[in-house]
Amino acid sequence: MSRVVYTNTADTVDQEPLRAIHQVRIVTEQEEGTPVNQLPGGVYGFTYSPGLLNAPLFAARRYRSYEIHKLANGDTFVVAFTDADTARLMETAISDVAIQVEPEPGERASVLVKVPYSRIRHHRQYAAPNQEGFRATVGPV
Repeated sequence: MSRVVYTNTADTVDQEPLRAIHQVRIVTEQEEGTPVNQLPGGVYGFTYSPGLLNAPLFAARRYRSYEIHKLANGDTFVVAFTDADTARLMETAISDVAIQVEPEPGERASVLVKVPYSRIRHHRQYAAPNQEGFRATVGPV
C-alpha cells in the first residue's frame, strides 16, 4: 500500500500583510490545540474546523487547513480564497448570501477574503480536508 504525502502550501503575498494589519502572531507551542474562543486576542493559526467557535488552532499549516485570525478585540476571521464575484458580493451584501471559500488559492479561488465569524449565519464543513471548501451563509456588511 502506498502512502500519500501532501505538500504544504506557501503563504501568498497577501497573507503576511493581512497578519500585520490584524496585528496577530502565530500561536505558541503551549497554545497549540487550544480552541480559538479560549485563546487571547492577537493570534492566528491553522485549523480544519473553520467557523467553529471552538476550532483548535495549530502553528503549522497542513494540507488544506484554514488560517484563522483572532484580533486583540476578540473579532475572529476565517482567511480564505474565493472567486472575484463572491469576494465582491461579500463586500457589498445587503442581505444574507451563500459563499464557498477554499483554504488555498486555486484556479477558481484566487482572491483572498476574510470572513468574520460575526457574519456567519450558517455553515457547512466536510469531514475530509480534501473535499469541497467551506460553505457558509454570511450576513450583510
